[in-house]
Amino acid sequence: MNNRLVIVDAGHGGIDSGAVGNGMLEKNLTLEISKYIYNRLKEIGIPVVMTREEDTYLPKEDRIRRVMSLSSNSTKPILIANHINAGGGEGAEVVYSLRDNDELATLVLDKIGEKGQLKRKVYQRRLPENPNKDYYYILRETGNTEPILIEYGFIDNKNDAYKLKNNLLEYAEGVVEAISQYLGYDNTEEAKEEYIVEKGDTLYSLSKRFNISIEELKRINNLNDDILSIGQVLKLSNTDDNEYDTYIVKKGDSLWAISKEYNIPLNELIKINSLTDLTLQINQELLVPKTNKNIYIVKAGDTLWSIARKNNINVEELKTINNLTSNLISVGQELIIE
Repeated sequence: MNNRLVIVDAGHGGIDSGAVGNGMLEKNLTLEISKYIYNRLKEIGIPVVMTREEDTYLPKEDRIRRVMSLSSNSTKPILIANHINAGGGEGAEVVYSLRDNDELATLVLDKIGEKGQLKRKVYQRRLPENPNKDYYYILRETGNTEPILIEYGFIDNKNDAYKLKNNLLEYAEGVVEAISQYLGYDNTEEAKEEYIVEKGDTLYSLSKRFNISIEELKRINNLNDDILSIGQVLKLSNTDDNEYDTYIVKKGDSLWAISKEYNIPLNELIKINSLTDLTLQINQELLVPKTNKNIYIVKAGDTLWSIARKNNINVEELKTINNLTSNLISVGQELIIE
């Protein structure tokens, strides 16, 4: 594991909007990307700093001074300069410095490509008046760093604009994965068991980030809608599957009654289901302690009489066990058979 510092530079800022197109400003996109990369690298344990954290203007000289100041106590830190392209092309590209090889740049572009963006090229660009120097000052004048300049897409291209609006943080996650791999860190996002919701998180973005379907996220967290709140704790895997059964809420159920039926304290029932709203909905799924009860799934043509006969139990006992007030049952209904 390599403990090198990573410096994340959000291109442009303040009065310098950068490229403009399709209702977007480059400076806003680069800051969003940079904050995401910064926070993710911190989670993984990679040393990381940012050149700007707000919508502030950094003249060229100040940006270079800030990079050099941040890197002064580090041995060859990695510098990630985030930008958005313009000019009518399509796709992502990565520029690396004349003093380095293309390993990191190629890995970054490959990971962005895995997230769905078109890959253009990895390349070097030379200063016309001096071919021994890099064209871009952020690569040319940051000599003790290993810099790359990432262009995530073209802001003035319709296809890229759509991707930048909808998939930007997925591309940023690709950069995180590339840096982690390059430095020898394990990107253990998928191994996490819980996640605390942050500003801007959605079920869609979290499902992509942690490689889990939206439906599964909702199921294991007992969510009835797609609304998340900052600070909410989400389970990322149902580690309790071996200890719990799934209970389908029926009309007339209450948390208190279910806790009594399954002999589990009410506060524990609330905790294992991550409930923030104690109002139950019909057909809502709850985790409950496993029991020795047998479950029968009602099929087409079944009646209480036929089910009771098959399972050596009388109809009245079957109704009592399942809190049934009539003989009506429906296909797919779960019945407890003791």
